[in-house]
Parts: sequence; structure tokens; C-alpha cells
Amino acid sequence: MDVMAEVGACCVAEVMGTELYTLTPDTVVASARRLAFDNGIDHLLVLDNGTLTGIVCREDLRTAQRHAFVGECMSSPVLCIGPDTTLEEAAQIMCEQGVSCLPVVTGAFLVGIITRAALATVGLAASDADLTPRLTCGACGAEDPRDKVRRDPRSGGIPLCADCFGRTSPNVLRRMAD
Repeated sequence: MDVMAEVGACCVAEVMGTELYTLTPDTVVASARRLAFDNGIDHLLVLDNGTLTGIVCREDLRTAQRHAFVGECMSSPVLCIGPDTTLEEAAQIMCEQGVSCLPVVTGAFLVGIITRAALATVGLAASDADLTPRLTCGACGAEDPRDKVRRDPRSGGIPLCADCFGRTSPNVLRRMAD
């Protein structure tokens, strides 16, 4: 077995970050920005009554209004993995879902986070381009490797390019999914 195959077979528990920064949905964006900047982190986890309800990244915070609440700009629901997930599987999930991190949970408990940066340090993702999904638009057939084609949750996950996403109604999307 080669070294990269051995690394890919390791569990995320061996590489994940365990110093987690959490917020509540009613945290003000300006406070979240300060927390991220002061600690040099890119992802903040949002807990509501102890339950992971969202995730917010620096880009979300950058584009949000300063006095808005984190709950207004967070991504939810959050895609999570278990600590026994292999690094290769985690990289594949990030690629397919177009995300840059995955919280790690055991049952209902948040135990860590794995990021593209952590995968890059072990040699599984040399750059963001390695994890950029290549999808074909379900409406027009365009393929765009620069993450401009994305899965539309309104249609049950049919990938759409930015042009078709903006002009396709939810009813048409539902018919496409059927």
C-alpha cells in the first residue's frame, strides 16, 4: 500500500481540530467577526440549546450586516460526519457537497471539525481546486469546474448553473426532479 492510500485510510479523529469556537444564533455578527479575526479561524459553529444548528464562515460574516444576528447568515442544516470517517471519505464529501469543513459528531455530541486546510496538511487536498465540484447543469447541460454549477435544494439536488438557477422557478425544478 502506498503512503497516500494509508493517509487516506486514516480516520478524521486523528487529524480533526478539537478547539471549537461556538456561537448562538442570537450572537451579533460584529462579535462573531471579532472572534474569528482574533483567533485566526474560518469556521464558527452555531449551537442552540446545546444542539448544532448552523455553521458560519468568514465569508458569511464579511457579507452580513454588522448588526445582524448570526442566525440570519449561518448555513443550516449542517452536514456532519463521525470520527471514524476516513480522510479520503471526508475529502470526497467536501468535494461533492462544495463545503470547506465538516463538523465531527459522536451521537449528539460535537467532538471536532475537519477542514480543507487540515486535509491539505496531510496531502489529500493540495488546493481548493482539488475539492471544487465539477457538475453539469441539469437544465442547459453546461459544465463548470469553477463551482458555478451547484445543486439546488429546491429541486431535490439537481445541479444548476448560475444562469439557470436565477431563472428557473421552483415548480419547474420539482418537475425536473420527478
